[in-house]
Amino acid sequence: MSFTDKVALITGADGGIGAALAARLADGGARLVLHSADADGLAKLVAEHGWAADRVLTSAHDVTDAAAVDAAVADAVERFGRIDYLLNVAGVAYFGGILNTDAEMWRRTLDINLTGYFLTARAVLPHMKEAGDGFVVNMSSIWGRRAAAPGAMLAYSVSKWGVEGLTKSLAAEARPWGVRVSSLVLDKVDTAFRNNMIPHVGDFTPEQLGRMLSAEDVADATVAVLTSSRRAHAATIELDAWQWG
Repeated sequence: MSFTDKVALITGADGGIGAALAARLADGGARLVLHSADADGLAKLVAEHGWAADRVLTSAHDVTDAAAVDAAVADAVERFGRIDYLLNVAGVAYFGGILNTDAEMWRRTLDINLTGYFLTARAVLPHMKEAGDGFVVNMSSIWGRRAAAPGAMLAYSVSKWGVEGLTKSLAAEARPWGVRVSSLVLDKVDTAFRNNMIPHVGDFTPEQLGRMLSAEDVADATVAVLTSSRRAHAATIELDAWQWG
Protein backbone atom coordinates (compact mmCIF):
# COMPACT_ATOMS: atom_id res chain seq x y z
CA MET A 1 0.00 0.00 0.00
CA SER A 2 1.42 3.39 -0.98
CA PHE A 3 1.63 6.24 1.51
CA THR A 4 4.29 8.08 -0.48
CA ASP A 5 4.96 11.51 0.98
CA LYS A 6 2.07 11.28 3.44
CA VAL A 7 2.88 12.54 6.93
CA ALA A 8 1.64 10.49 9.88
CA LEU A 9 1.73 11.60 13.51
CA ILE A 10 1.52 8.67 15.94
CA THR A 11 1.27 9.01 19.71
CA GLY A 12 2.43 6.18 21.95
CA ALA A 13 4.77 5.27 19.10
CA ASP A 14 7.60 3.65 21.07
CA GLY A 15 6.14 0.12 21.11
CA GLY A 16 3.17 -2.17 20.58
CA ILE A 17 0.43 -0.83 18.32
CA GLY A 18 2.14 2.53 17.82
CA ALA A 19 5.38 0.94 16.65
CA ALA A 20 3.50 -1.46 14.34
CA LEU A 21 1.66 1.45 12.76
CA ALA A 22 4.90 3.38 12.30
CA ALA A 23 6.57 0.44 10.57
CA ARG A 24 3.60 -0.23 8.29
CA LEU A 25 3.26 3.39 7.18
CA ALA A 26 7.00 3.84 6.74
CA ASP A 27 7.10 0.73 4.55
CA GLY A 28 4.49 2.43 2.38
CA GLY A 29 6.57 5.57 2.01
CA ALA A 30 5.11 7.80 4.73
CA ARG A 31 7.12 10.30 6.69
CA LEU A 32 6.74 9.82 10.43
CA VAL A 33 6.14 12.08 13.40
CA LEU A 34 6.57 9.87 16.46
CA HIS A 35 5.44 10.99 19.90
CA SER A 36 5.96 9.18 23.19
CA ALA A 37 6.96 9.88 26.76
CA ASP A 38 9.79 7.35 26.30
CA ALA A 39 12.70 9.04 24.50
CA ASP A 40 14.88 5.92 24.65
CA GLY A 41 12.07 3.79 23.22
CA LEU A 42 11.65 6.16 20.28
CA ALA A 43 15.38 6.22 19.60
CA LYS A 44 15.52 2.43 19.71
CA LEU A 45 12.60 2.09 17.30
CA VAL A 46 14.14 4.48 14.78
CA ALA A 47 17.54 2.76 15.02
CA GLU A 48 16.06 -0.73 14.65
CA HIS A 49 14.32 0.22 11.42
CA GLY A 50 17.13 2.40 10.10
CA TRP A 51 14.79 5.22 9.19
CA ALA A 52 16.58 8.20 7.65
CA ALA A 53 16.67 11.40 9.68
CA ASP A 54 14.89 13.34 6.94
CA ARG A 55 11.95 10.89 7.05
CA VAL A 56 11.22 10.89 10.76
CA LEU A 57 10.80 13.40 13.58
CA THR A 58 10.52 12.29 17.20
CA SER A 59 9.32 14.13 20.26
CA ALA A 60 9.47 12.83 23.83
CA HIS A 61 6.79 14.49 25.93
CA ASP A 62 3.76 13.78 28.09
CA VAL A 63 0.56 13.89 26.00
CA THR A 64 -1.15 15.66 28.91
CA ASP A 65 1.23 18.65 28.60
CA ALA A 66 -0.67 21.02 26.31
CA ALA A 67 2.30 23.32 25.66
CA ALA A 68 4.56 20.40 24.78
CA VAL A 69 1.94 18.90 22.45
CA ASP A 70 1.42 22.23 20.68
CA ALA A 71 5.17 22.73 20.27
CA ALA A 72 5.72 19.19 18.95
CA VAL A 73 2.95 19.56 16.37
CA ALA A 74 4.28 22.96 15.30
CA ASP A 75 7.74 21.42 14.85
CA ALA A 76 6.26 18.67 12.68
CA VAL A 77 4.42 21.09 10.43
CA GLU A 78 7.53 23.24 10.13
CA ARG A 79 9.59 20.18 9.16
CA PHE A 80 7.18 18.41 6.80
CA GLY A 81 4.70 21.10 5.81
CA ARG A 82 1.56 19.24 6.86
CA ILE A 83 0.10 16.32 8.81
CA ASP A 84 -2.13 13.93 6.85
CA TYR A 85 -2.83 11.34 9.52
CA LEU A 86 -3.16 11.57 13.29
CA LEU A 87 -3.17 8.18 15.00
CA ASN A 88 -3.91 8.54 18.70
CA VAL A 89 -2.55 5.44 20.44
CA ALA A 90 -0.98 6.52 23.75
CA GLY A 91 -2.69 5.00 26.76
CA VAL A 92 -2.44 3.50 30.23
CA ALA A 93 -4.55 1.02 32.18
CA TYR A 94 -4.87 0.32 35.88
CA PHE A 95 -6.76 -2.60 37.36
CA GLY A 96 -9.46 -1.68 39.85
CA GLY A 97 -13.09 -0.87 40.55
CA ILE A 98 -14.68 1.91 42.57
CA LEU A 99 -13.37 0.58 45.89
CA ASN A 100 -9.69 0.38 44.91
CA THR A 101 -9.17 3.03 42.24
CA ASP A 102 -7.50 5.99 43.90
CA ALA A 103 -7.81 9.55 42.67
CA GLU A 104 -4.34 9.59 41.10
CA MET A 105 -5.03 6.42 39.08
CA TRP A 106 -8.33 7.92 37.94
CA ARG A 107 -6.81 11.27 36.92
CA ARG A 108 -3.81 9.72 35.19
CA THR A 109 -5.97 7.33 33.17
CA LEU A 110 -8.38 10.01 31.95
CA ASP A 111 -5.58 12.53 31.39
CA ILE A 112 -3.57 10.23 29.11
CA ASN A 113 -6.31 8.18 27.46
CA LEU A 114 -8.78 10.98 26.82
CA THR A 115 -7.30 14.43 27.40
CA GLY A 116 -4.14 13.41 25.54
CA TYR A 117 -6.24 12.53 22.48
CA PHE A 118 -8.09 15.84 22.77
CA LEU A 119 -4.93 17.93 23.09
CA THR A 120 -3.19 16.29 20.14
CA ALA A 121 -6.29 16.53 17.96
CA ARG A 122 -6.74 20.17 18.95
CA ALA A 123 -3.19 20.92 17.83
CA VAL A 124 -3.42 18.98 14.55
CA LEU A 125 -6.93 19.68 13.28
CA PRO A 126 -6.38 23.34 12.33
CA HIS A 127 -3.72 22.20 9.87
CA MET A 128 -6.02 19.53 8.42
CA LYS A 129 -8.83 22.09 8.16
CA GLU A 130 -6.56 24.40 6.22
CA ALA A 131 -5.57 21.54 3.91
CA GLY A 132 -9.19 20.43 3.43
CA ASP A 133 -8.23 16.82 4.05
CA GLY A 134 -6.95 14.44 6.72
CA PHE A 135 -7.67 11.47 8.92
CA VAL A 136 -7.79 11.14 12.70
CA VAL A 137 -7.93 7.57 14.04
CA ASN A 138 -8.44 7.11 17.76
CA MET A 139 -7.64 3.76 19.35
CA SER A 140 -10.58 2.78 21.50
CA SER A 141 -11.65 -0.40 23.26
CA ILE A 142 -14.56 -2.77 23.69
CA TRP A 143 -14.61 -1.39 27.23
CA GLY A 144 -15.69 1.93 25.73
CA ARG A 145 -18.88 0.28 24.50
CA ARG A 146 -19.76 -1.88 27.48
CA ALA A 147 -19.37 -1.82 31.24
CA ALA A 148 -16.09 -2.96 32.72
CA ALA A 149 -16.18 -6.19 34.71
CA PRO A 150 -17.04 -5.44 38.35
CA GLY A 151 -13.94 -4.48 40.31
CA ALA A 152 -11.74 -4.42 37.23
CA MET A 153 -11.05 -1.71 34.61
CA LEU A 154 -13.24 1.12 35.86
CA ALA A 155 -11.07 4.14 34.98
CA TYR A 156 -9.92 2.60 31.69
CA SER A 157 -13.49 1.82 30.65
CA VAL A 158 -14.68 5.35 31.45
CA SER A 159 -11.77 6.84 29.51
CA LYS A 160 -12.65 4.77 26.43
CA TRP A 161 -16.33 5.71 26.66
CA GLY A 162 -14.96 9.24 26.54
CA VAL A 163 -12.85 8.44 23.47
CA GLU A 164 -15.98 7.19 21.69
CA GLY A 165 -17.78 10.43 22.52
CA LEU A 166 -14.80 12.54 21.50
CA THR A 167 -14.51 10.68 18.20
CA LYS A 168 -18.15 11.16 17.27
CA SER A 169 -18.09 14.84 18.24
CA LEU A 170 -14.89 15.53 16.31
CA ALA A 171 -16.22 13.64 13.30
CA ALA A 172 -19.29 15.89 13.17
CA GLU A 173 -17.26 19.07 13.60
CA ALA A 174 -14.53 18.14 11.11
CA ARG A 175 -16.81 16.79 8.37
CA PRO A 176 -17.31 20.20 6.70
CA TRP A 177 -13.53 20.59 6.58
CA GLY A 178 -13.06 17.41 4.57
CA VAL A 179 -11.51 15.62 7.55
CA ARG A 180 -12.60 12.16 8.68
CA VAL A 181 -12.37 11.07 12.32
CA SER A 182 -12.71 7.38 13.19
CA SER A 183 -12.25 5.01 16.10
CA LEU A 184 -10.89 1.48 16.17
CA VAL A 185 -12.61 -0.45 18.95
CA LEU A 186 -10.14 -3.09 20.03
CA ASP A 187 -10.68 -6.38 21.83
CA LYS A 188 -7.77 -8.23 23.47
CA VAL A 189 -4.44 -7.36 21.81
CA ASP A 190 -1.19 -9.20 22.45
CA THR A 191 1.17 -6.35 23.35
CA ALA A 192 3.11 -5.46 26.48
CA PHE A 193 0.06 -3.42 27.52
CA ARG A 194 -1.60 -6.66 28.67
CA ASN A 195 1.15 -7.14 31.25
CA ASN A 196 -0.72 -4.71 33.50
CA MET A 197 -3.36 -7.40 33.96
CA ILE A 198 -1.07 -10.33 34.84
CA PRO A 199 -0.79 -9.57 38.60
CA HIS A 200 -4.59 -9.57 38.81
CA VAL A 201 -5.75 -12.29 36.39
CA GLY A 202 -2.65 -14.45 36.08
CA ASP A 203 -0.36 -15.06 33.14
CA PHE A 204 -1.72 -15.93 29.72
CA THR A 205 -0.95 -19.28 28.13
CA PRO A 206 0.61 -19.48 24.65
CA GLU A 207 -2.74 -20.75 23.39
CA GLN A 208 -4.53 -17.71 24.83
CA LEU A 209 -1.97 -15.32 23.36
CA GLY A 210 -2.45 -16.96 19.98
CA ARG A 211 -6.16 -16.17 20.11
CA MET A 212 -5.62 -12.49 20.83
CA LEU A 213 -5.35 -9.82 18.17
CA SER A 214 -1.83 -8.76 17.21
CA ALA A 215 -0.50 -5.25 16.75
CA GLU A 216 -0.20 -6.09 13.06
CA ASP A 217 -3.94 -6.88 12.95
CA VAL A 218 -4.59 -3.37 14.27
CA ALA A 219 -2.24 -1.94 11.64
CA ASP A 220 -4.16 -3.85 8.94
CA ALA A 221 -7.45 -2.28 10.06
CA THR A 222 -5.92 1.18 10.32
CA VAL A 223 -4.54 0.95 6.79
CA ALA A 224 -8.02 -0.07 5.60
CA VAL A 225 -9.44 3.09 7.15
CA LEU A 226 -6.73 5.36 5.76
CA THR A 227 -7.02 3.97 2.24
CA SER A 228 -10.81 3.91 2.05
CA SER A 229 -12.61 5.69 -0.78
CA ARG A 230 -13.02 9.44 -0.44
CA ARG A 231 -16.76 8.71 -0.57
CA ALA A 232 -16.59 6.45 2.50
CA HIS A 233 -16.13 7.20 6.18
CA ALA A 234 -15.38 4.16 8.32
CA ALA A 235 -16.68 5.90 11.42
CA THR A 236 -16.10 2.99 13.80
CA ILE A 237 -14.46 -0.38 13.24
CA GLU A 238 -14.65 -3.02 15.95
CA LEU A 239 -11.91 -5.64 15.91
CA ASP A 240 -13.14 -8.71 17.75
CA ALA A 241 -10.72 -11.35 19.02
CA TRP A 242 -13.35 -13.82 17.87
CA GLN A 243 -11.30 -16.93 18.57
CA TRP A 244 -11.09 -16.09 22.28
CA GLY A 245 -14.40 -17.79 22.97
